[in-house]
Amino acid sequence: MAGIGISLRNCSLRLGGQRVLVNVDFDIAPGEKWLLLGANGAGKTQLVKLIGGLRWPTATGRERRSYVDHQGGTLDLLDARELVSYVGAESQDKYARYGWNHTLEQVVTTGLFGTDIQLDLPSGPQRQRVLALLQRFGLADVAGSRMLEVSYGQRRLALVARALAARPRLLLLDEVFNGLDQGHRRLLVRALATLLRTRLTLVATAHRLEDVPAGISRAALVERGAVNVLPLRQALRRLERGRPVRGCGPRALRRAGAATQPYIELRRACVFREEVPALVDLDWSLLDGEHWAVTGRNGSGKSTLLGVLYGAFPLALGGELLRRDHPRGTPLEEIRRDMAIVSPELQAEFDPVSPLEQVVVSGLRDSVGLDAPMMRRERSAARAALDALGILPLAERLPREVSYGELRLALFARAFIKQPGLLLLDEPFTGLDPNRRLNLRDALSGLARQGTRLVIAIHHREDLPAEVNRRLHLKKGRGAVAPL
Repeated sequence: MAGIGISLRNCSLRLGGQRVLVNVDFDIAPGEKWLLLGANGAGKTQLVKLIGGLRWPTATGRERRSYVDHQGGTLDLLDARELVSYVGAESQDKYARYGWNHTLEQVVTTGLFGTDIQLDLPSGPQRQRVLALLQRFGLADVAGSRMLEVSYGQRRLALVARALAARPRLLLLDEVFNGLDQGHRRLLVRALATLLRTRLTLVATAHRLEDVPAGISRAALVERGAVNVLPLRQALRRLERGRPVRGCGPRALRRAGAATQPYIELRRACVFREEVPALVDLDWSLLDGEHWAVTGRNGSGKSTLLGVLYGAFPLALGGELLRRDHPRGTPLEEIRRDMAIVSPELQAEFDPVSPLEQVVVSGLRDSVGLDAPMMRRERSAARAALDALGILPLAERLPREVSYGELRLALFARAFIKQPGLLLLDEPFTGLDPNRRLNLRDALSGLARQGTRLVIAIHHREDLPAEVNRRLHLKKGRGAVAPL
């Protein structure tokens, strides 16, 4: 499987009136394996799309983008695009945005035909290829499950399998390890290791050292719109410096003695999704002074638990969800006034034509989008929240004009603006560069010290703020308290 080569000359890109890439000159030879580094908003994702022909450079009259096959023959853009597969967070988000709830087998099958929706039936050999890919990525047992009902990590693996079904000559992987537990991460590492021994051309982005595929041989830094080639060793050292120190502070267990009733309590909680048990007989409580990490493999029930606490999923008959100060029958909108949630699913829901300051203001109204214009005090509060997270200059930008990590920070601003009593976080550090992760961890510590209770579903426990002092580990929907 021979790769293709790409050459960019004087390529610039403007989005929303802002310069994202400036006069980029960049060459990738057929078969090379590249790592792209850079902070959130530096332009990595847009560069990846520019490389793959998924986005046009801004017209200046000087820009050139060309493709060659492994023998040096010229390829036009249409021919090259047939040989490119891209996997990124927005590839995944559009399934939720458009309600594409296909089975995982159907999702992978669409990779054979280059469509988002299965329009053709695969031949016998093609279906065997799809089934082999599902097996390879540990998805054979859930092949008939639907895309929007499986875990975030399982969706990601299905999209990588879909990309490989197309037999690409150029594979673009944008933060592809995000949301994967250790088991699924190992499956992806093994799959990529096989690919990296071929002549396929690969371009990957990463914010964590452990997310760099083995076999990468070239690296470049995207910074302030420019692209600069780095020695690979230097690039890896930059990621190594960004790793958080495990055990970043004391995790004291503080409980107020006055309150005798838990803030939230689950009794015999069972939840079924698509007629499959997602939580099974779970007993759990959140007491004053507690901040919880929720761990477990992809599909273990972490996101379902957060959804139950937020009121998104009902309990099966016989289970109870008790909330202090909210007797049974309290309207959900009243309960949600004191809580906020940040999750990949929420990120996928936002209207692409709502500026970030409107996204933040929607947190004050517990809505997705606004049904009335912002008031002056709301706008002021939104800008203060954006400023606290270092993204105030992006206030008037649209979600599609910022990076995935920057949009994630806007959702945090949306949550922080209401100063919630309970903050539910589903893989909150996904897509954030090392400095953003550190700043966010500090912000969460500040909220916890001010009285906000934290419940965080996470794979990378070293990212947890020091105030997190309890851990619930889920396995196939069943939970047990575990050491931090």
